[in-house]
Amino acid sequence: MNIKSAANLIKNEYDARKAAAEARYLDALSAHAELYEAEKALRAAVLDGGDVPLLTERRNDVIRALGYSIDDFFPRPRCERCGDTGYSRGRFCDCARRRAAEESVEFSIPPITFDDCNLDLFEGNSRVTAEKAFSTAKLFCEKFPPKKVRNLLLLGTAGTGKTFLASCIANDLEERGYSCTFITAFKFNDICRTYHYSFERNRGDALSALSDTDLLVIDDLGSESIIREITKEYLFTVVSERMSSGRHTIITTNLNPFELESRYGERTASRLFASDTCLTVITNGKDLRR
Repeated sequence: MNIKSAANLIKNEYDARKAAAEARYLDALSAHAELYEAEKALRAAVLDGGDVPLLTERRNDVIRALGYSIDDFFPRPRCERCGDTGYSRGRFCDCARRRAAEESVEFSIPPITFDDCNLDLFEGNSRVTAEKAFSTAKLFCEKFPPKKVRNLLLLGTAGTGKTFLASCIANDLEERGYSCTFITAFKFNDICRTYHYSFERNRGDALSALSDTDLLVIDDLGSESIIREITKEYLFTVVSERMSSGRHTIITTNLNPFELESRYGERTASRLFASDTCLTVITNGKDLRR
C-alpha cells in the first residue's frame, strides 16, 4: 500500500467510527430524556452564544452518569498530530507512513527497550565497547532526526547486541511518533525479488514503504543470498534514495567494512561509510547468546 492510500484508509476508518458513534448517540438521546435535554441546551448555547464549555461539561457528566464513555459517542482520532486525516502541515503524516509500512511489509520490531539493557553482561574491554555503543544509540535517538548523520552502522561479531540496540532505537522513535520499519536482510531481499519479477499493479508498494519510512532498520545484512541483478542493485537504490531524501537507515551486520565492500560493491560501501553522513558503531566481544 502506498502512503496516499494509507492516508485515505485512516480517514475513512475515522469517518466510519464517527458515523457509528453518531448512530449510537441518536439511540441514547431517544432512550434518555435527561441526555436529550442536556444536548438541547448545549445546541441552543452554540446558536445563542451561551456558555458552551460549561454546557458541554454538563452534557458529558450526564453521559458518564448513564454509564457511557465520551468516546462511545464522540470518538477521538487515533493520531493527535493529523486528526486522522493522514496529513499534517501539508505533508503525509507519520501515522500514514507507518500504516503504509504495516500494510505492505511483514515486519515487527523486537519488543526491546533501552531499559532492558544490562551492561553487566559485558566484561573488561567488551564492557567499555558496550557502554560506548549504548551511549551512541541513546544519543542517536535524542537528536533524531540528526541533520548530519543519515546511516548508522552496527558492526561486530555474532551475539554482541547489534540487533538489541537497533530494536531499542526503533522502539524509542516509534514511541515518539516516528515511522519505523524493522526488517531482516532476508526479507528485504525477498521484497526486492518480488518487485523485480512481479507485474502486479501494486508491486511497488512494499518497496515504497521501505523508502518512505522515517527509520529503516535492515538487520543482519550479509546473511541473505546474493540474487543476481537484485540484491546489490536494490540495496544501493534504497540506501541512495533514503540518503537523498534525508531519511535515516540503520544496518546491523557481522561483516567488516572490507567484507561489505567485497559483497555489495564499492558504490554501496561508499554511501554506507561516507564519513560526513555515516556513524559506525563496533560491538565486538563474546557471544552473549551462548
